[in-house]
Amino acid sequence: MLSKLIIKNYALIDDVEIDFQNGLTVITGETGAGKSILLGAVALLLGNRADRSMFKDQTKKCIIEGYFRIGSYNLKSFFDSNELDYEGESIIRREINIQGKSRSFINDTPVKLDLVKKLGDSLIDIHSQNQFSLINEPTFQFGFIDSTAGAEKLLNTFQEKNSSYKKALKSLNDLKEKISKDIQEKDYLQFQFDELNELKIKQGEEKELESEQRLLASSEELIQTMNQVNTILSENDQNVIEGINQTNNLLNKISDLNSSLGELSKRINIVAIEIEDIQSEVARFSDDFEFEPERLLLIDDRLNLIQKLKQKHQLTDSDDLISLQIELEAKLTTIDNFDDDLVKLVNQLNKTFSEMAEAADLLGEKRRGVISKIESKISQELKSLEIPNAVFQILLVKSESFNKYGNDSIEFLFSANKGIAPSVVSKTASGGEVSRLMLSLKSFMAEHKNLPTIIFDEIDTGVSGEVANKMGDILASLGGKRQVVSITHLPQIASKGNTHLFVYKEDYQEKTVSKIKRIDGQTRVEEIAKMLSGKTITEASINNALELINNN
Repeated sequence: MLSKLIIKNYALIDDVEIDFQNGLTVITGETGAGKSILLGAVALLLGNRADRSMFKDQTKKCIIEGYFRIGSYNLKSFFDSNELDYEGESIIRREINIQGKSRSFINDTPVKLDLVKKLGDSLIDIHSQNQFSLINEPTFQFGFIDSTAGAEKLLNTFQEKNSSYKKALKSLNDLKEKISKDIQEKDYLQFQFDELNELKIKQGEEKELESEQRLLASSEELIQTMNQVNTILSENDQNVIEGINQTNNLLNKISDLNSSLGELSKRINIVAIEIEDIQSEVARFSDDFEFEPERLLLIDDRLNLIQKLKQKHQLTDSDDLISLQIELEAKLTTIDNFDDDLVKLVNQLNKTFSEMAEAADLLGEKRRGVISKIESKISQELKSLEIPNAVFQILLVKSESFNKYGNDSIEFLFSANKGIAPSVVSKTASGGEVSRLMLSLKSFMAEHKNLPTIIFDEIDTGVSGEVANKMGDILASLGGKRQVVSITHLPQIASKGNTHLFVYKEDYQEKTVSKIKRIDGQTRVEEIAKMLSGKTITEASINNALELINNN
């Protein structure tokens, strides 16, 4: 339950700290005093969109902090799974800075707003004035019947299966689209592959061919040069080898005279051996080399073909043609195997559809099992709220199609008069009747949902007199099982509260601020008397107020 609420710099509130108690807390005050501001602050704390225009002082940040006693609500697993410190009294805090950026904390740990919303859904149900239209919305209607039936886990199971089905359907449609596209491309892909396969290019082949091409293209110059080198080294009258040998012989004769001369002799001997080896290699190359014009033409043609395919596929390296060929082969294999993949996905889709349909059927059965009980209970409650001929019905129809709630469509039907068939609530119920119907639904739902706190913002709209008194009895009864906070303008309901909070405005240093205080005793009697008779309190209104309070 909510034990304390701290609000700083929000709307007309400068700095307020409110302690909340068990049972029914009523909040009253003049119109515009700021009663609904409290509701807005709680909604903001639990995840509503932040609006910087709601800051009282635009130069300061807004802070809203709520203390919640959660020890008996089985929420420890939520804290553990989200790596949060668990405390019997946990604190949720939201701060909005002057730029409008907000931060949220759970027990001083920074968290995302979505996590606060999830926790808030387990702590507080807020019914504001603009929620009366929700009675016609499937979200509320399915939420009501599922919480009553205890079908939330079944709904989660269905939604998981529904998500799996949608993913399988998307995968199948994506594959069909790919098949259609690739089949159109298959002939072209096959042509490209055949062209590369026919080429049979090898890794590094282009560089090898270019090297051989350069050699063959320069064959005449090559042979001439090698012959000249051979002549210089060994064939003319003063060839290099002969000169080195003569030098070697001369140095050998005097090598014993000095160690350095011996070293020179060794070195010239090494040179002689190396030069003779070079001359042998040159001679061998000249003898072995044979110019083949046909081979050069063949190389030219192959290099031209390789270059053409590189340009065609916008590649810079011939080795990339090999990678492309492998890629094309893989695509063609994939296309050829599409039938197998298609069968697998169709089977998967059928399996997930069956699982989804089964989950939806179980969910529908669970819902249908509580409809008659709900209809009877709500109709009876409406009769006690001075709608003697009230009929409430839930129309749950199984559909061939699926939505996020299963394969059911739902409508809440209502009639207040004999001879008038129940119809959609928005078409048949007045404002006061909607208020009573909504209170009956919320009260019934609270019996089946372990929710610590319910806040009502003027649930009594459109009612008065004995109806208001009976609505107050329902709120008080509800407060006996959980914490209930009711913002009200009716004295009949205000008199039922275990705790009475009064909201008022006060001028302070050229500004108006909203404040809140707990009232009891004579102050409370006078506040209820004002609600009965207006600003002028009469003896009759005082007596009437005392009677209302004492009769509870």
